[in-house]
Amino acid sequence: MTRTRSSLMVLMLLAVTPLFASSRESAFLAQKLLGPQIWSRVVRIESAPVDINQPPTEYYGLVIAFADILWFYTERDGTQNLSTRRGQLAADKANLGELLRTADPAMLRFAEDLVPPPDWDLPAELPNACFVACLKHWEALLQSGYPPKKARLIACFPTNDRKGHMLLEYRRGLSRIVFDPDRPDHYISIPFWVGSNPLKTATRALKERWPAPPSHVTTIDFSKPLGPSAKNLVATGSLADRPHF
Repeated sequence: MTRTRSSLMVLMLLAVTPLFASSRESAFLAQKLLGPQIWSRVVRIESAPVDINQPPTEYYGLVIAFADILWFYTERDGTQNLSTRRGQLAADKANLGELLRTADPAMLRFAEDLVPPPDWDLPAELPNACFVACLKHWEALLQSGYPPKKARLIACFPTNDRKGHMLLEYRRGLSRIVFDPDRPDHYISIPFWVGSNPLKTATRALKERWPAPPSHVTTIDFSKPLGPSAKNLVATGSLADRPHF
């Protein structure tokens, strides 16, 4: 059986560009996708091993500042919020080590990684990246000639599942549109009679994919100004117990 020149080229491209890579490459890819408009830092974390005779485990993640909240993305777990309330970014950045240690109690130390790998070492896909995809889509909307004036993130959670899914809802005139990272090319318009309840909005947006509606949702409305004690967060409770998406 002979292979055509084009098929050989495809095989070569697949060989050069990894589908998935290590957590370091994934963290840098997430940072590249978000671009310089969104503040982010790649960090290397060393955690205490389960076996004391083994060296510390090491993994990478991306700390992201968005909607007056610090977030933390890793390729394995997805994204969680580090901040405990909105509007205190300067203090949270100064206290980053303690916030990361609360999210990972086994953390021994962390350090920023400022030297990205070459582009050909970056993976072709970013795993567990619904939050990153929503932020990237929002930045593209802002750069368009007709940016939305109202928008919110909706974190959706199945029953008894800590793994959630993030949606972006925004308005175009009187229309309400939902961006689902799992269906980036699918236009989801929410009828006016559904109302603005976020659980009803998420149920409508996910009805074709989720066999059961979300058990609960939480939202971040980043088009509203913040008050001195804004606590509109995606998750509640202790950081270590917060769900990921």
